[in-house]
Amino acid sequence: MQRQDIVQLLIQTLTDYFQEQALSVDVNEQTPLFGSDSVLDSMGLVNIIVDIESRLRGNNFDVSLISEQAMSQRNSPFRTVSTLVDFILTQQA
Repeated sequence: MQRQDIVQLLIQTLTDYFQEQALSVDVNEQTPLFGSDSVLDSMGLVNIIVDIESRLRGNNFDVSLISEQAMSQRNSPFRTVSTLVDFILTQQA
């Protein structure tokens, strides 16, 4: 998958989730996923991650976003949509 394909997949996943939660959030590459600026709580982030993994698998891209590599990084790959896309691309081998 190309970067833009993954960006669109993440934006759609987040948009769907926020709509289900009746939250009005403008989702783009700078949307915070984790931290004080995020509208997601820890359970919301877990739900999003599971949904993203599922949608990626549906596109023949098998990736585990909750891994030792993800958790041990100095800067969390879950900070923004863009940082998560970059992390996903590193998993594409």
